[in-house]
Amino acid sequence: MTEHATTETVQPRPFPDRQAVLRAAVLVPVTVAHMHDAHPHGPLTLAATEPVGAHTGGLDWDGRRLVVHPAPAQVVGARIEILTVGDHPLGHAVKGPGEQVSWPQWADLGDTPVAWHGQPELLAEGGHYPCRLNLTGEQRALLVQAEGEHGLDFNEALLRVTRPLAEALDRLPDGLGRTEAVEHLTALLADRGARYLVPADPHHLPGWEPHLRRAYQALDAQARSRRDERPTPATAAHRPVRYDALVRTGHDGGPEIVLTPVLRRSGQWLAAMDPTALDLPCYGSGGPGTAG
Repeated sequence: MTEHATTETVQPRPFPDRQAVLRAAVLVPVTVAHMHDAHPHGPLTLAATEPVGAHTGGLDWDGRRLVVHPAPAQVVGARIEILTVGDHPLGHAVKGPGEQVSWPQWADLGDTPVAWHGQPELLAEGGHYPCRLNLTGEQRALLVQAEGEHGLDFNEALLRVTRPLAEALDRLPDGLGRTEAVEHLTALLADRGARYLVPADPHHLPGWEPHLRRAYQALDAQARSRRDERPTPATAAHRPVRYDALVRTGHDGGPEIVLTPVLRRSGQWLAAMDPTALDLPCYGSGGPGTAG
């Protein structure tokens, strides 16, 4: 089963072809067991997104001038693993004293609030009760919308890496030798606020490709952190706002707990990265080639 993700309107700014970004996003239905195996140390994961084809390119000398080589990607794809609509058995929860509940291993909710509904008085302290996750079509659509933001972030990060370098290369005058060209390029990038793109030793051209890749990864990590840990009213909540826990009589006649995630609708996509805040070894920050 292959699906294509949809997302809200992109923030108006220079950006790759939005339809190309959406076409490059693919939904992959998975199970709770798969999510637990892939993310064993975090809370219950409903969806996860990784970039596909995030090639940032490098820098080379063609005998006459500096050139981007290898060439970067035009669009970064997004592989979105997401739970299917319906009920997902999670194991058994153990009722503790008061409102305490020990959730099954597959249903670690972290610090996400839980709102109880139905007949929670049916749960006796020390009892083991089947627990399941219910994912509705509406909630899954909100997850797709939120995860689609990562796909846009992947391409925003690519632009933050490739565009300043391409523009600086275009501004280099003809007739420069290799050393002069590198020094001129380094100065142009620093003046344009893109020092983070310059490796510690800019004259070692093979070092540009891994450094550009690290810069991309750092921007992606920064955006993920800001969306996951500090969502704003203008961005989708990438974790549930809360879980609704419905206690009802199950098929065996005993109580069962049904968890339903509650997510907030997102607004307009906004960039969630700031290259100036990156903690990335680069020219002028220490190491070989450091400027005074």
